[in-house]
Amino acid sequence: MKKFTIMALAVCLTVVMAAPVMAVDVDFSGAYRVRGAYVSHWDLTDKSSSVDFMDMRFRLQTVFKVTDNLSVTTRFDALEKVWGDGDLPAAPGDDNIDFDRAYMTIKTDFGKFDVGRMKGGAWGTSFVDNEGDFDRIKFTKVMDNLTTIALYQKNAENDDLRGLADTYSQSTSDEDSENYYLLNIYKMENITAGLLLAFNNNKTVATQTTHKYIAIPYFVSKFGPLAIQGELAYNWGQTDYDAVGTVDRDIKELAYNIEASYDFGFLSALAGYAYVSGDENVAADNEDSAYGGVGDDWEKLFILTTDEVPGLVNLGGAGNLSRDGVAAAGADYGAKIIYAGASVKPVENVTLGFVIGKADADEIPAANTKDDYGVEYDFTLNWKIYDNLSYTAIAAFLSAGDIWWEQAGYATEPNAFEDTYALFHQLQLSF
Repeated sequence: MKKFTIMALAVCLTVVMAAPVMAVDVDFSGAYRVRGAYVSHWDLTDKSSSVDFMDMRFRLQTVFKVTDNLSVTTRFDALEKVWGDGDLPAAPGDDNIDFDRAYMTIKTDFGKFDVGRMKGGAWGTSFVDNEGDFDRIKFTKVMDNLTTIALYQKNAENDDLRGLADTYSQSTSDEDSENYYLLNIYKMENITAGLLLAFNNNKTVATQTTHKYIAIPYFVSKFGPLAIQGELAYNWGQTDYDAVGTVDRDIKELAYNIEASYDFGFLSALAGYAYVSGDENVAADNEDSAYGGVGDDWEKLFILTTDEVPGLVNLGGAGNLSRDGVAAAGADYGAKIIYAGASVKPVENVTLGFVIGKADADEIPAANTKDDYGVEYDFTLNWKIYDNLSYTAIAAFLSAGDIWWEQAGYATEPNAFEDTYALFHQLQLSF
């Protein structure tokens, strides 16, 4: 008994001594939102039915802090569903919980490492951003005003066949895709500037290899009430084809945005211009010049650029100018967008905004004559009800341009051709 007591005391003492080492601080953050959307004449004809739905999402991010230098971050979305769909799994194994991020953070004397699945696709301003979740190894070094980041990102992998056939195939083992990044951000008193350089090695298609180089400089500046920001994205490289007689294809894609705003106190005004290169026929000169849209996150004009509402992503049956709008009358033809707007705060916690924008295609087929996407008018209400509770409402109207009916195959404007409007609202509680 004495030996047992001594052993028990020793175990207890060991646990007590180890407790501070094993202690883990846990921080929670996230949000629950409910949204609704209505779109009239999504395909721009008076015969189409409207799009009308509400959806919801609960998001939770958790940071497990083991020590000051070691932590693990996770994030999941739950009940990301349309109201009325019920709670039954959409497919076997679908439990309506999506763990989309999990990565470790290691802080050292010479820099910080993040390893795992984490945020990516966002850089500089929101222009041409497509925020998502990516498998990465990230190294960050801060030196006074300069932040340098080196990144390795795996996009696709075919060497590991778990979940597929158990047999190993040499013919598909090299069909992978990865990105290599070098990012630099420099902060000055009134200006923050950055430069992203990247290389994409894409072999996911068995009969071709794409090598793409990416350069994205940006700046954000503020001089008293005047703020100016800009971003330029240029991709170049080549796609090499294995098939005999198939001509290799050059890549030359360009997009840029410049925007200025001025704060008068209770009123602020903005104006900007965005350009996204298009390509009406890649095969004509074996050069891919279509950048692929303004990005999912920019959303400067709700109808023409949002990716949040299915009816608008498929606008006119062809697609709007977000990254998801990839059909003929959408991002493949590129865009030239000029816009201006103003916002006012009638009371401290309410902001009212208005934006007007006009968009035209960058390129159209030689057989077509219309390049006008239309003129859009957006009205926005942002109401901060409480510190953690906010409400947003958007009313948008598109005076649709002639490109939509011409791309639909009409020789002249049909009588059934219609403009469209959209309504959107969101209530979000964050914590």
